[in-house]
Amino acid sequence: MLHSNDVTGTCGICLAKCGIVLTVENGRLIKVSGDKKHHFSKGYICPKARALPEILYAPDRLSAPMKKKASGDWEKIPYSEALEIIARKLEKIKSECGAQALALHSGQAGVGKEYHLHLRRFCAVLGTPNYSTAGSHCHYTKDLANRTVLGTLPVADYENSRCIVLWGCSPLRSSPPYALSISRALKNGAKLIVIDPRQTALARRADLHLQPRPGTDGALALGFLNVILQEELYSKSFVERWVIGFDSLAELVKGFSPAAVEKITGVPRDLVVRAARLYGSTSPACINQGVSVELQTNGFQTSRAIAVLQAVTGNLDIKGGALLVSPARLTSLRVPLQNQQAKPVGHDRFPLFCETYGEAQANVLSDAILTGKPYPIRAMIIVGSNPVLTWPNSSRLKEALEKLEFLVVMDNFMTETAKYADIVIPAATFVERSELWDGAGISGRHLLGLAPKALEPVSGVSEYKFIRDLAQMMGCGEYFPWEDEEQALDYRLERMGLTCRDLREHPQGYEYAAFAEKKYEQRGFNTPSGKVEIYSERLKKYGYDPLPVYREPAESPAAAPGQAAEGLLVLSSGARHLQYHHSRYRNIESLRRYRSGREPLVEMHPAVARGCGVEDGDMVTVESARGSVTLRAHLTETVPPGTAFMPHGWSQANANELTDNQQLDPVTGFPPYRSLLVKIKKLT
Repeated sequence: MLHSNDVTGTCGICLAKCGIVLTVENGRLIKVSGDKKHHFSKGYICPKARALPEILYAPDRLSAPMKKKASGDWEKIPYSEALEIIARKLEKIKSECGAQALALHSGQAGVGKEYHLHLRRFCAVLGTPNYSTAGSHCHYTKDLANRTVLGTLPVADYENSRCIVLWGCSPLRSSPPYALSISRALKNGAKLIVIDPRQTALARRADLHLQPRPGTDGALALGFLNVILQEELYSKSFVERWVIGFDSLAELVKGFSPAAVEKITGVPRDLVVRAARLYGSTSPACINQGVSVELQTNGFQTSRAIAVLQAVTGNLDIKGGALLVSPARLTSLRVPLQNQQAKPVGHDRFPLFCETYGEAQANVLSDAILTGKPYPIRAMIIVGSNPVLTWPNSSRLKEALEKLEFLVVMDNFMTETAKYADIVIPAATFVERSELWDGAGISGRHLLGLAPKALEPVSGVSEYKFIRDLAQMMGCGEYFPWEDEEQALDYRLERMGLTCRDLREHPQGYEYAAFAEKKYEQRGFNTPSGKVEIYSERLKKYGYDPLPVYREPAESPAAAPGQAAEGLLVLSSGARHLQYHHSRYRNIESLRRYRSGREPLVEMHPAVARGCGVEDGDMVTVESARGSVTLRAHLTETVPPGTAFMPHGWSQANANELTDNQQLDPVTGFPPYRSLLVKIKKLT
């Protein structure tokens, strides 16, 4: 007899948290469709979500723990045996070198997930400060910059805006529900400014499209401020009452006239003026800054400058502007670190980053492993991440992984990183466990919901079970007393007086706070002064620039001597394909059929290609100071001359063979994925 039911859930593949309806028959996922009642996605789902049944039942999905033999071959072993091997090895290393010799990394798959917090708790109990996350190269720069200026990271309110700025952001590829909100706003008369070197689909719909040289967004932001301050388009009442450092800002931006900005960025001066005027004179207005702005050697200060733009124009915490929302206040899982002596890897170079997030900076872990400084790292556990394809300077990272005494990887598939492991643990997917979701950081609405477990794990175990079982094996199981994820979630919900059962009664989300504008008028901003801090004494104390200054990228044609600069292009790596997520799902047949993303391509302007003797479809080598890759060239006028663009996440043309982990953002340690110098040659 056929037993069929539909489960209303939330997609956990990317950060958009789209509403989905899972059709399950006899314990098997049959179909995924969009939830038309969902407050944000309104029925939309992307190809990845539609392919969930194929992902779950993929023939190459890991079905049992794997152990690497001395020969390099793999053998399946029982889960209990894998746990015992891991526990004994970690205990040995801890007794010989101290707990800090273990590093644990939670990748993008853990962002916004509860198990990320349990992994952090496990590290603290074990005594290692070397817990890191995907925040080492995504989101944390923007978050920290906005925290420094505004006290929190705002959310763009597209649908109520009169002027929308997409700055290094391409939602049609990264989060289409945002694009749907933008389309609704444009139909209601909103203006659109797109700042992106490439001519994206939304750039073609924009009122103004600015194409700065990759890595120069900070100069452009200061150019906007130059015009807005000179023409008095800022909110004088807000600035007088709520801003610290305005006079210092006014002095700083004098050096960024539209003419000066044109020389730096390549954006025509009249376009700089028009865009600044449109944004500065339209209210309400909002800016969505994409990850591209972060992934530069000056990404932190650039993000600060964009935050300042939103503040001085009076667009903070108003409908249609930059909403200042707070996530649900759940019971904390933090416990004191058992080893207070050791600092996390990266603390010597990036103390503010490490102290703010209580994490190591993953981009320099390979250096610590290879040099033994500040102390040896002998073992590593990687959960839901594929660093070989997604971290900078892959060659150096692979050398470091080979040097590790012990490596454990937990994932759904045998990734390029898992191939370096000693033990591989198969992981459950998000539909095989329960999870919380919070709409505050996505749509600006204070909605908390449950994405319930839809079926038993097809293979593998949930991340929480793995952490709990390993903790019990190592004698610290009392810190993980919850039998399963839902018990752990009930503990987290205690502070709000809720349970998972309560959230099940609100499949579209439980509203935990009402919307209110200008909350800062009652409680100020969450900064040391309680005001918007353009000039930051805290940054000055750490030895950083207290103002949002502009610095040329570490690799820049403007800084290269004449002959050395000849033939160099500015490469922006990391472009996304909608059907993939970073390095994931290129093994899924239905997703490989999409015309876009069948193979990695480097995009070049035809005029540049002619100079290199390259024709469309030719195989080329792309070479940086770190290494080279071979892939096919695609000629297009949607990219500016002097630039090239390529995706990451492909094993056969790994963009991170080209990227750098030495010259990093001085505050956050973020890598310059979006602005590095390369030469492109036709393959002969």
